[in-house]
Amino acid sequence: MDIFQEIIKALEHEDRVMLATIISTSGSTPASALSKMLVKDDCSAIVGTVGGGCMEADVAEHAKIIYQKRIAKIVSYRLTEDGIEQGLICGGTLNILIEPVTRESIPLLTQLRDLCDEGEDCVLATILSEDGSKIEKTIISHPDYQDRLPGSVNPFFVNELISKLTPTGVDIEDLVRKVYKRGETEHLKTESGELILEPMMGKPSLVIFGGGHVSKYVSRTATMAGFGVTVVDDRDMFANPRRFPEVEKTIAVRYEEAFEQLTIKPSTYIVIVTRGHRYDEVVLEHAVKTQAKYIGMIGSKRKVFSTYQRLVKRGTPVELLKKIYAPMGLDIGAVTAEEIAVSIVSEMIKVRRTDSKELAHKSDPMKPLFYKLEKDNSTTE
Repeated sequence: MDIFQEIIKALEHEDRVMLATIISTSGSTPASALSKMLVKDDCSAIVGTVGGGCMEADVAEHAKIIYQKRIAKIVSYRLTEDGIEQGLICGGTLNILIEPVTRESIPLLTQLRDLCDEGEDCVLATILSEDGSKIEKTIISHPDYQDRLPGSVNPFFVNELISKLTPTGVDIEDLVRKVYKRGETEHLKTESGELILEPMMGKPSLVIFGGGHVSKYVSRTATMAGFGVTVVDDRDMFANPRRFPEVEKTIAVRYEEAFEQLTIKPSTYIVIVTRGHRYDEVVLEHAVKTQAKYIGMIGSKRKVFSTYQRLVKRGTPVELLKKIYAPMGLDIGAVTAEEIAVSIVSEMIKVRRTDSKELAHKSDPMKPLFYKLEKDNSTTE
């Protein structure tokens, strides 16, 4: 569900709606941080979730009250037996920002929606006055990539914008970097108001090379997990909307020509499941030259190694091959095509949600094979 699109649609018929966002959690909670819930139709309808059950009803009640006051408010919940009376005894705590969203916000919401659809990450800064009557929002690009997000705000400008609000000694750029790295909201309380820096993760794109039976289940599973999927095959009957009704795009061309029609970004995932080793090798040779976040290839270790050997002989650096996830998929004992798809998408989710420094890479168990590749290559030079 695209919450921003839902808000934009609701604002076509209403002057304002209420948005609830979990900005922080600790301990066990019924929903994760960044979960959002839209309260629309004069606070009678709910889209999305911030935990379900009685707590969600309580948030909706808060939204009705705040709706009339036209203010924003951060509501804290303690989910223990002696805490709130929600019937959700999870043991954790969470803070929820409940705020009105008006038609004046449509341009910003549209930009956020478009950025997320394009796979671009950004940070949404929300500045609240002490009484919640004044709400300012702006999109902040990564301090190291100022030119990547057209229309976003330079952190130096944000630094000036909230200089009166930010506690002495707090570096906004450092905070923005922290939000990008951890994917977690930063919430600062000050004497004059509150600052919320919320990570907005772009929708990751997945390109599946090969339209066979495994691809059908990878496509369905990845779509449910939030990936925008493109399927490529050199045969029309294996790359068409009827075979893959859930995908955003199908491309039926020779594999080596497909890359001319694709935009591979740092948020792109590539899965190689073509028919036969020869086609996998063709795709992999092009894929390793891209900036894709994840490149996975199906097959046994023996098949993978022989493919690597041929690529190295043709000039592909061994270092590039070390970033490949092959054989791809988490080891869950998968046998059927459906199970294999689950293992592949699970690995993609792990890559997406884990800090790169903490991520154990697939190339580690293959170190002896890479050592042999490097040794053989140096011998032939």
